[in-house]
This record gives sequence, structure tokens and C-alpha cells, in this order.
Amino acid sequence: MKSACFEKRSQALRRLLKAENLDAYITLSTLEQRYLSGAELLAGEAVFVVTRNQTYCVTKQMLAAKIAAANKNIKLHLAEFGSILRGALILIKQKKLKSCAFDGTLVSLDEGQTLLSVGAVRKDGLLLPLRAQKDADEIAKIKHACKIASDAFAEVKPKIKTGMSEEDVRVMMATAMVARGANGIPFNIVCFGENGADAHHMPSSKRKLKAEDAILMDFGCFYQGYLSDMTRSWWHGKKAPAEYTKIWNIVDKAYKASVKILKAGIKAGAADAAARDLITAQGYGKEFFHTTGHGVGLYVHEEPFLRKNSSKIVPVNAAVTIEPGIYLDGKFGVRLEDTFLVTKTGRKKLTY
Repeated sequence: MKSACFEKRSQALRRLLKAENLDAYITLSTLEQRYLSGAELLAGEAVFVVTRNQTYCVTKQMLAAKIAAANKNIKLHLAEFGSILRGALILIKQKKLKSCAFDGTLVSLDEGQTLLSVGAVRKDGLLLPLRAQKDADEIAKIKHACKIASDAFAEVKPKIKTGMSEEDVRVMMATAMVARGANGIPFNIVCFGENGADAHHMPSSKRKLKAEDAILMDFGCFYQGYLSDMTRSWWHGKKAPAEYTKIWNIVDKAYKASVKILKAGIKAGAADAAARDLITAQGYGKEFFHTTGHGVGLYVHEEPFLRKNSSKIVPVNAAVTIEPGIYLDGKFGVRLEDTFLVTKTGRKKLTY
């Protein structure tokens, strides 16, 4: 992608630095570095120092050409091997940057103590409001990740047969997503029957699909650094039990209620309440024990979180999930989830 897109992100961060009365933002996070530059780096390979006028990358000589090729607007500052953070601190001193911030949740204890010792301040989540609102490049990548996962599921679902294990199905899904261009599979949950009551169950090679059984699958993939997320629940067999049909219909109504009100400008808690209140009214409030949804991007769970009583505003061009669920211990679970792009007037469904 052209450097101009990344420069716009850096400019947005610079405006934020000015608003927060900060001289610079320091990041050791490879995901934040990718967001700001497009460079794919490993932990410990670089430290970014973003000032009100320039983005600096403190790195090793061996990585200079790679980073320069990724983004021509970044100014490289070479440090000795094994002393990249120290090199960043030297740069900060040279540039006389007095008020520098870092995200304490994205550094190790030692790194955080080092930064604090030189006067840097914690500003956890500083980039989250910027990252919550996706730009055109991010939207395109998330859309494609959603297409990969959706098309893979369409291929795999008809192949799921009685006697297969959860692990058998997990491997089929992973293979189908990779075959369509997925760069990685961060999660791939397959649950049969009672295992569906465990919201994040690890697929088993021992649990076999019965002739009459509940299935819950929650999966997603990376595409050029960005994620998809979707969940499907259905009954495998000739006739679903009345209790399963009842629960599935309640979850479906809750899902639709939340989707209906999803648009830019609403409080995140409102999207949660639309689903949670309906499920609670049906007597299953305690069996719905997670948020109604979350943002999707470089992380599978990021802002905005559609959680109970949240007053945070859902921004335009946020990519979020809607995923209410009911989990009956020892029996089954039902969760219905899709990823949506939030628009000014509503939402666009990205998974299918």
C-alpha cells in the first residue's frame, strides 16, 4: 500500500498528541508499528517514536532497507544491536522531547520501568480511538478476511458427517481458509453437543459427532494483518429438540434486535442492551455471560466493545461483531455472530 495512507494515520496521531499536550508517542508494539507504517516487524526489532512533526523508527542496520521500502515517510535512526530501546531514548534526548507517552499494556515490565525512569508517562489505549475507525485500506482487508472465512464455511458445512471428530472439522476449516488466501488462523473453535456450553472450547479428537447433535463453530482468519470473526450454530440431524429450537430462536431474535439499532453514533451499551434485555426477559440472562460484540481489526477483540452499560460511542467505519449467545451447561450452546461495518445510517454485513 502507498505510504500516503500510513501518513494519514500518523497525522491523526500527531493531532492527538497536540490535543493531549504530548511531544511524542513511543511504541514497541509490532501491531501498532504495522498500523503506522505498513512494515511487518518482529518483537524487539524496532521502536517507533512519533512526534508532532515526524515518525522515527529506531532499528538495526539489517532492517533499514525493509522498513524504508515499506514506508518512505519514516525517518530511520539506527541503533546498536541489542540496544534499540536505549537508541530510542537517546533520540528522544537529542530531539529534546519532554513529554513522551507510551501504552503500558503493550510493553514488558522491564520496558515500562525503563520508560518511566526517564520521565515518560503511561497513556494506555492512546491509539484505540484512531484504530477503531477504519480507513479504506483496512476495510478492504477486513472484507476480504470475512469473505475467506464465509466461503470456507460454505464449503465445509456440507462435508460435516456423523462420526467426525471436532478436530477433524477444525482441520477442514483451517485448510479451506488457507486455500483461499488466509495468512493465519488465530482461532478455530468447533464444539459438538455439551461442549458448545464452553464458549471458547478447544476442539477434541475424541468427541465424535452423533447422528443427532448440536454444533457450534466460531472461526476467523488473518488477511494481510486484519481479521474476520463469525460463529454458526445449528442442529445436526433429522429433528432438533424443542429446547434447542427454543434457545436458537431466542438468540436469533436477540441478534436481530442488536443488529437493527447498530449505526454510527449510538452508545456501545445500547447495542448490548438490545440483545441482553431480550435474552434476560426470556429467563436466560445468566446464561449470556459475555459482551454482545467487539471491534475487529489488527486484534480479534478491540474497541469498540459492545458491553453492558458502556457509554462509548460507536464511530463510523468501525468493524464490529454482533454475537449474543445462550449456554446451557451439560447440554449445548447457541451463539450467532457476524462482522459488520458501521455506517452513518446503519450497518453493512461483511460475513455471510
